[in-house]
Amino acid sequence: MASTYHTYSDLITDGGRLAATEWPKASIADAICATLANDCQAIILTVVASGEITRGYAPGGMATI
Repeated sequence: MASTYHTYSDLITDGGRLAATEWPKASIADAICATLANDCQAIILTVVASGEITRGYAPGGMATI
């Protein structure tokens, strides 16, 4: 299972909580692609899969791996 944690451009300076989305049976790359396919406005800042954490930098986040 992979989880993506994302925000949106109008909330990037908020410093609040990130929206979490879980993707069963997904790799890090699969989770990023699925999140962006589901919501192209999302700015993915963290992905967790199989105990591995990948972080993107604000304000851009992760677009591809």
